[in-house]
Amino acid sequence: MPAHQDTNPATPADLLFPAWMPPHLRLMQLIAAKWITQPLLALTHLGVADLLQAGPRTVEDLAQDCGVLTDPLRRCLRAAAGVGVFAETEDGCFTLTPMAHHLSSGVDLSLRDLTLLLGSEPTTRSFAGILDVLKTGRPSFQTANGTAFFDYLDRSPELGTIYQGAWAPLTAGVGLALLKAVDFAQFDTVADLGGGNGTLLRAILDAHPSLKGVLMDRPKVLEEAHPGLTQGQLSQRVELFAGALPRDIPTQADAYLIKNTLHCFDETVAAETLLSIRAAIGDRKDARLFLIESVITPGNEYDWGRFVDIEVMVNCGGRVHTLPEWEKLLDTYGFVLDDAKDLLPPQWLLTARPK
Repeated sequence: MPAHQDTNPATPADLLFPAWMPPHLRLMQLIAAKWITQPLLALTHLGVADLLQAGPRTVEDLAQDCGVLTDPLRRCLRAAAGVGVFAETEDGCFTLTPMAHHLSSGVDLSLRDLTLLLGSEPTTRSFAGILDVLKTGRPSFQTANGTAFFDYLDRSPELGTIYQGAWAPLTAGVGLALLKAVDFAQFDTVADLGGGNGTLLRAILDAHPSLKGVLMDRPKVLEEAHPGLTQGQLSQRVELFAGALPRDIPTQADAYLIKNTLHCFDETVAAETLLSIRAAIGDRKDARLFLIESVITPGNEYDWGRFVDIEVMVNCGGRVHTLPEWEKLLDTYGFVLDDAKDLLPPQWLLTARPK
């Protein structure tokens, strides 16, 4: 038997909103989301998906390995199976499904750390203050936790590591898509601003042996830079540049890359960041700015950017923009938006040149 399987032919949307479900029950499903997300968080903390990688197991075995009681574990697994995460077999065992597979650690597109991040106590406390955000326009994370979001990550190494781990698996897929979309051979040096542990920069440099790179991020983050960048041959082509946006911009690059960072900032800091990059570019008209961002699309269809917008509004006062908003923002602070296209959903690639 495969390690994970589709034991229910229904799609996740069918499981959440089956055709028979009237509007008030669909709404109830959304309002009661914690009945689903909290069991998933608990199962992730326990590492249940990792324990099921080898195949189906009984709840009794899982409970023993996890150090928890059998009955509440069975009930949490049963709830998760109701929305297609894990599945119960005919003999009462539980197994992975394609969605549950992504709760495992060390797999492609793992969402383990993202689950732990979004369910962590600091971010949960922050979201409890969302009504205050609506009244004041200020993010609630600092009020709830005593310090701003990114300062908190620096002071809490465990959560900081989880934060970096939450995005690194998704970055690998973005890197492959980016290499297909952009010919980096035309540049001499690419600077990844707020580049985390360097996963994306490493993918670019691996594909272009003559290219040099600059990894810019906060000192605490650079301490966790990928060994592939700090050791071996790549280390000869990489500079670790300690700093923080909006002002600390390396000047030697002719390609600047920012992934999922500007939307974390309020309008003032986002504007200052763009101005700083424009100043670093100077009169080099062949330089380019590549933004990898969510973009809110028109209409009422499902759009991941709308939900990321709530996350950054509450935690750090940021904003996810529409495409016209991006075009205006770039134009105001010294850039022309040359191209905008889907990269790897829900990510877009925005390419801008200096005015």
